[in-house]
Formats: sequence, structure tokens, C-alpha cells
Amino acid sequence: MRRRKKSGGGDAGAPAWMVTYGDLMSLLLCFFIMLAAMSSISESKYKKAVGSLLGALGVMTFDTSAIKMEQLPKTGKYEEEIERIREEFNDFEKYIEEEGLQDAVEIVETDEGMLIRMEDPVLFPSGESEMNEGGREILRKLSSVLLEFDSNVRIEGHTDDVPISTPKFPSNWELSAERAVKVLKYINGFGVPGKKLTAIGRGEYSPLVDNTTPENRSKNRRVEIFVDYKARLKKENLRGVPSGEGINEEENDG
Repeated sequence: MRRRKKSGGGDAGAPAWMVTYGDLMSLLLCFFIMLAAMSSISESKYKKAVGSLLGALGVMTFDTSAIKMEQLPKTGKYEEEIERIREEFNDFEKYIEEEGLQDAVEIVETDEGMLIRMEDPVLFPSGESEMNEGGREILRKLSSVLLEFDSNVRIEGHTDDVPISTPKFPSNWELSAERAVKVLKYINGFGVPGKKLTAIGRGEYSPLVDNTTPENRSKNRRVEIFVDYKARLKKENLRGVPSGEGINEEENDG
């Protein structure tokens, strides 16, 4: 009699290479999760790591620049530094309130940093560029705040639309520029680095409100101080550099 062939024991299962492929995908997932979760990320190191990995896998057409570092989550150091700076300006704002100057001095946080707006005649008498004593004291207090952190400071002088024509100030351009420079030099005298300071005279061409009433003209006669620190903090945060400690990127990669 012929012997019956034994039937098979069922499906043989997935090919052996699928197990290795699944392990590889799991490792890659963990790798990218760890990169995103790291407390400090060096852009150059990140790109090198991704490039090496893709090269080993034979995937050379992938554009690593498509992953923008600014889209990665901010670390706690960035938020801590921002909060510290806010506290410094809160103390300055309390001083302004204690002096009863809150109607003439405005402090506003912007996307770039902090804006301090001082209306006429807090710093200068109308039509003049010699700073009064009250204005000097305000700038002393502000300088002590600026020395607590490293940031660029832009000073803008503004006037109303009333023409001026004197031997010293042929137009509002000269008056607004002279006031901005006076503020710059005064702040610089308290130790704020000159390379961080910029003075601009805008004349009557950037009014806050229409020059239709004496009150509105007073608002437009002002000095604005822009303290731009957020861009620097974001850059240092992405590079993993502590605030105020500049490090050459090539040296950091070594």
C-alpha cells in the first residue's frame, strides 16, 4: 500500500527578514524620539548624525535641511531666562509706578523683547535735547536692568509734526537723532556695551496717533528703547549654550 504523505503543520509564518526589518524600524523610532527629547540640541551635530545614519542605510537623497531646528521644542532654560528678564523689568516697572510716571512711561513685551516708551517731557523739554534730571534717573535704573543680561538695544527718537528750524536743529530729523544719541551715550556711560547700542532719529514720520491735538502731539514726542533679547536666547537655546556665554560653533562640535 502507498503511504499517505503527512500534511503540513500550517503556515510557515513571516519571512525571517521581516523580524530584522521590524527591529530596525523600532530602533529608528527610538533614535528620533531621543533626539527630539534631548535638553540641548546642536544643529550641526544633529545633521551629522542624521546624515551618517541615512548614508549607512543607503538613503542619500534625503534633505536634512528640511527639518528646521526652530520647530523643535524649546528647552526649560529658554523659558527660565525669559522669566528672569521679565522679573527684572517688573522691578523697573514698580519703580516707575512709585515715581508716579506710569502715564508717561510704558513698558510692553513684544515678540522681539521689551519696549520702553517715554513720552515728552519725561526725558527732554519740548524742542530741546538736554536731558532733565528726572530723565537721567530713569535711565540710571534702566541701565542697571540692561546690565543683568546681554542684548541689543535700539533707541529711537520721535517728534510731532510741528516744524522746527534753529541753528542747532534745522529740522525734526536733527532733533530726534540728537535725543536718541544723548540717551545712547548716557546708557553707555553706565557700562552697557557700545557695540550693543544703536541710535535712530525718525523725526515726525512714525507717529503713534494723529497730530490733531496738543495731547496727541505730546504722545508723539517720545523716545522708544527696544531691548531685543529673544532672538539671541532662541539661538543659544538651540545650540545648548548658557545665556551670556558665546561659544564658537566649530569649537563646540570638536
